[in-house]
Amino acid sequence: KDSRLKQEEAFRRQIELALEVKKPLMLHIRNGSGMSAYNDAFDILKSYNFNLKSGRPGNLHFFAGSIEEAKPFLDIGYTFSFTGVVTFAKDYEAIVKYLPLDSILSETDSPYVAPAPYRGKRNEPLYVKEVVKAIARIRTEDDETVRAHILKNAKQLFGLSIS
Repeated sequence: KDSRLKQEEAFRRQIELALEVKKPLMLHIRNGSGMSAYNDAFDILKSYNFNLKSGRPGNLHFFAGSIEEAKPFLDIGYTFSFTGVVTFAKDYEAIVKYLPLDSILSETDSPYVAPAPYRGKRNEPLYVKEVVKAIARIRTEDDETVRAHILKNAKQLFGLSIS
């Protein structure tokens, strides 16, 4: 229980820092002990009104939750990023299909979780193209359409002005 309180305190400090510097909140959440850490995190976020509609966006890095856990975050404009795991694990297919393309990002989580066909090797940022291809395949959409949407989503979330 003491560990949980420390985590909540650190999370609240992270939220406050993101608000202070006006940067997106990046959440890496993992469920455990039969409880939904996603639901717990969302309850804390609600008290800060930390969402895209209020100009305070966030992303669920390496999202590994369920559709039900995703819904409240989706409702407040958060994005969901996926790693190379989507290239070889079927567990993520339902959520990748469910989420609107405007809420999806890709990532490498380098140096971990190398995508197929690089499994067992050190993951590299260049391999993110495999993640994009897998998202497109899972969604039965064109690779270029998915890539363009993901780039647009990243630009919006991070305030980037790249081409």
